[in-house]
Amino acid sequence: MHAGLVAIVEDDAIARNALGRLLNAGGFEPALFDSAEKFMAERHREWLCVIADVQLTGMSGLDLQKTLQSEASPVPIIVITGHRADAVRERAEQAGCLAFLSKPFSGTTILTLLDTLSRQNPIYTKGQDPNVQ
Repeated sequence: MHAGLVAIVEDDAIARNALGRLLNAGGFEPALFDSAEKFMAERHREWLCVIADVQLTGMSGLDLQKTLQSEASPVPIIVITGHRADAVRERAEQAGCLAFLSKPFSGTTILTLLDTLSRQNPIYTKGQDPNVQ
């Protein structure tokens, strides 16, 4: 079963690779980016979701979220951060993030979010359920 292509935008190589391994083990296809700018060059692919760290080198995860929103991109975004700041959470949530997770977060939490998305997305569910057309 192909559960979906997920972009991981994280400048910390250890965190990026660990999250990629987790998603791969969960049946997802992770695509790893060390900057928002590199993701933007690939943004027109069929993404199930983008997982973006708030603090990145260059464009921040929140700026990435704002840019995608300004382009009317339908791709959901999960914002992750190692810094707890209510103002940052509020900004991400007001911009419509799917979830805001503080590091360290549970692998089960993120896999559950992605599994729910893949079940709701007809691109990934067609043919898997006889009731889905």
